[in-house]
Amino acid sequence: MLKKVFFTKYTEQTVQLPFVLSAVGLNHRQEYINRPSGLPFFQWIHTVKGKGVLEINEKQYVVEEGNGILFFPGVGHRYYGLSNEWIVHFLLFSGYGTKDFFDRIGIEQSGIYKLNNDKVEKYIKELIFIYTQDNPMEMYDYSRILYDFLLEFLKSTTIQNEKPIQNQSNKVHLVMDYINQYYMEPIVLSELAEKVHLSKEYLCQLFKKVNGFSIFEYITDVRLAKARTLLIQDRKERIKNISKLCGYEDVSYFGMVFKKKVGMTPAKFRELH
Repeated sequence: MLKKVFFTKYTEQTVQLPFVLSAVGLNHRQEYINRPSGLPFFQWIHTVKGKGVLEINEKQYVVEEGNGILFFPGVGHRYYGLSNEWIVHFLLFSGYGTKDFFDRIGIEQSGIYKLNNDKVEKYIKELIFIYTQDNPMEMYDYSRILYDFLLEFLKSTTIQNEKPIQNQSNKVHLVMDYINQYYMEPIVLSELAEKVHLSKEYLCQLFKKVNGFSIFEYITDVRLAKARTLLIQDRKERIKNISKLCGYEDVSYFGMVFKKKVGMTPAKFRELH
């Protein structure tokens, strides 16, 4: 798997462009990141393999394969891998036209979005190719390709920031929000279906169609993401208590699920982190 990370140079011509590339990464193994004040750039992180966790605005979200995170400048956030290996493509960009572009298409804040995987990789590779050519006019090509990339947001599906209109996809997003808020409590499929006025069977089909993974997989991912956070932050807390705080009354079952998904026991995970 080809891996590349490059940072561009700023020039007088660069700052006069509407779209300015600062950094680009291909197949990057994402490490733990905590930025209380965010970055001075826009940032896009696209999940290629594995899963990640995004913590933003006091909420926690699981970022599945094929989805990405758009960060606005100056927004505090934290993110880290949920699977053993979280592989991402990323872009850092700015420019006087960027905020105006997002305003015009109705994207006003950071969030999780689904873009075309092939298109994202295509643009990333084009940017890297231009970088390797060492052309003194490369900033203009960067700006052109960034604009093509941003146009993909016109065709995107928002995962986090959908307005509460009553369409089928939105019902799935409402269920995801509910799971993120009440993961520590027993979650019953029939109650989820009742909340969005769908049958249990159709909700399961719709959820899988929209996201590519099941409701129960998502519940597990959200709970284990919180468990990983608590294991690191509250080192004196007993694993039995963390199990209950994450929706698992049976600590043995919690340990079994954790090891199956993370590849090690909760105690070993805490020891290594």
